[in-house]
Amino acid sequence: MSSKRFSGPHIGFAGFFVVVTIGLVLMFINVGLSLGITFRIPLTNVNLTAAGCLGEKGKAISSLPAYVQGKLGDNHDFINHSMTMTVGPIEGCELGILGKQAGAPTFNFHFKIK
Repeated sequence: MSSKRFSGPHIGFAGFFVVVTIGLVLMFINVGLSLGITFRIPLTNVNLTAAGCLGEKGKAISSLPAYVQGKLGDNHDFINHSMTMTVGPIEGCELGILGKQAGAPTFNFHFKIK
């Protein structure tokens, strides 16, 4: 019997190639791209957010929604799973937050090119 170990979703080794290939194209056209989804947990004021960003170093993070700005790597939420990968002038990030997020809507699908 072989036992497989599941380490959870992360940028990981395959993410390196995504950051380098797609991120390089985005860097050449000078943009940052973010994609995410947010929804409020019923009967609470807590939101669950999953988002990611990719692109030029300064623009990728700034393309995230306003209600998660400053939460990347923060420790003031119930759960905050953040990971970034920087390769030269290219940056990619993933973010999962369960907690209070000021200004977050009840439901939001976020896609932004900046």
